[in-house]
Amino acid sequence: MQWTSEQVQQWEELRPYVDTALLPLYLYRRELPVPRQFARMTALANVSLALEQRLRGRVLQLPLSYQGDGQNVFFLPPGFPIYVILRFAGDEWRYEYEREASEVHTLSVWEEDVSDPLRFLAVVDVLAEAISEVWQRKLETAQKDR
Repeated sequence: MQWTSEQVQQWEELRPYVDTALLPLYLYRRELPVPRQFARMTALANVSLALEQRLRGRVLQLPLSYQGDGQNVFFLPPGFPIYVILRFAGDEWRYEYEREASEVHTLSVWEEDVSDPLRFLAVVDVLAEAISEVWQRKLETAQKDR
């Protein structure tokens, strides 16, 4: 689910069904020219959108966030059992969140994988499978704890 004005109005109704926040994070690098920055941001946002569409119902996709190099602390919105961070490989972040109640999974995208349409689709498949595996492990853990 993406943020739309209608869905924000219905958030309390939808909240019980959404357990995963999908956060595309972009690290702005001064050494890259603006057109390349824009292309990379767009690619990351497109991967995030494709994942959200593939996993619709349990995932809330937040808008792409970016920070400059050196400011790599990101505060995760509270209230989600699972956070999936989508970033480019090599970008490092520190996350602040409710550690006792949540888990964070970082998925990396390689720039080369999002420039070709066929590789893009393959990357989305792999990432969607990785998220499904996170959900499966969480379900298995919950069943063991009963």
